[in-house]
Amino acid sequence: MEPVKTFFVLSTWMLRVSLLVMVYVQFFPPLRTPDFYSPTFWIAAGFALFSMLLFIGAFMKKSALTVVSALFLLLGCIYEVVMRFGFNKENPVAMFFVFGAIAMFFFSTGNKKK
Repeated sequence: MEPVKTFFVLSTWMLRVSLLVMVYVQFFPPLRTPDFYSPTFWIAAGFALFSMLLFIGAFMKKSALTVVSALFLLLGCIYEVVMRFGFNKENPVAMFFVFGAIAMFFFSTGNKKK
């Protein structure tokens, strides 16, 4: 059976929107009450910024913004997984694996249309 190539564009947009939703679910509480001396706030702000830039990068002709944003998101996910495994933070790790997989997808494909 052949893959359905017409759904590629729709699926990439769904992945971009899912990144925004996951950032909202995971990082909205620290962003709602900013504590500029807390590393949790800065990590949440970084995830929010780069996920928005990845979404905005879809509207650009070149894929540089998408690739750079995805790289920073991937590095942030690696950091979160290491910190949560090594230091036993209370939040689930599985979400960061999925988040990192989506970021790695955009890091490897950029704004590829087909």
